Amino acid sequence: MKKFTLLVLSLFAVFAFSSSAYCGAGPYVSFNAGVSMPADSDVNYSTGEIVEIESDAGFAGGVALGYDFGNNLRLEGEISYLSNEVDKATYLGINRATTGDVTSIAFLINGYYDFKNSTPFTPFISAGAGLANVEVDDFTFVGSGLPTVSDDDTVFAYQLSAGVGYAVTDQLSLDVKYRYFATADPGVNTAEYEYGSHGVLVGLRFGF
Repeated sequence: MKKFTLLVLSLFAVFAFSSSAYCGAGPYVSFNAGVSMPADSDVNYSTGEIVEIESDAGFAGGVALGYDFGNNLRLEGEISYLSNEVDKATYLGINRATTGDVTSIAFLINGYYDFKNSTPFTPFISAGAGLANVEVDDFTFVGSGLPTVSDDDTVFAYQLSAGVGYAVTDQLSLDVKYRYFATADPGVNTAEYEYGSHGVLVGLRFGF
């Protein structure tokens, strides 16, 4: 995480000497990547058992095609990807070894509001909604006697984000943002799984 923070600060230092023009109105494409930090969640088995799990930080990324209306508003369609490995689990107050990972591919429509001002830095907020396919692969609560979970489900998804863009040129912007992504509980095998993640992402937005 320290290396990631240094990378972001270094990019800002480099671009601070670049053009101060705004990114213009019109269509754009954006790419972003960063860190996904899953929220603690429960796996609720149909037989009544509840397992609390924690996951390691993993990868978050996405690509979007959008349109800047030039009046502080943007609208885009995004494909995003998250991947995390399960770290540990607790059942009946006992911590046990776990294996498995969780991934998701989401298709979202996002709306943005840009707080344009006289500087090249433009803060923004965003909200989006769509569908996500969440896949749990070989989640095994070792020694618990509970069945291995390995399945996927497509469910409603949403996200909220806030960040800042830096206009490098009229057509290029560097974006840094925080994002919270979550879904309705996916049904996987004989269980339901809570799914939510915090993320920090860096991206490039190209206008054309």
